[in-house]
Amino acid sequence: MRKSFFGLNWDFVGFMASLTCALHCAIVPIILTMGALGGATWLEHPFLEGSFIALSLMLASWSLIGSYINNHRNFSALATVLAGFILIIASRFVEGSAEILLTVSGGLIIATAHYINWRLLKDSEPVYQLKNGS
Repeated sequence: MRKSFFGLNWDFVGFMASLTCALHCAIVPIILTMGALGGATWLEHPFLEGSFIALSLMLASWSLIGSYINNHRNFSALATVLAGFILIIASRFVEGSAEILLTVSGGLIIATAHYINWRLLKDSEPVYQLKNGS
């Protein structure tokens, strides 16, 4: 399995997308309060936020579900990513600092799920192997 977490693999890409999402949600409110950058409201556009969420969901589905089925059969990464997405969904129903806190927490938890998945993959053998080593 993959020895290094860093590199071109689905868990690292998903980790980076989720981390970027969390940083975006944490930093944008600060940027929008700054004088010269106050007009950069496109950073808070629902399409951009929805794109981050959709990308994270696609990467998590591809990486974590596939790894669960084909490799480790350990539900911990899937449970962790589910908790992260629940927080992000909950953040859509509140405003202000609660929205920011829930979204950032959800993004960080999703990033953690990718790291957990990578650790599980590193320590596992594929469930489906061809007979005779072929």
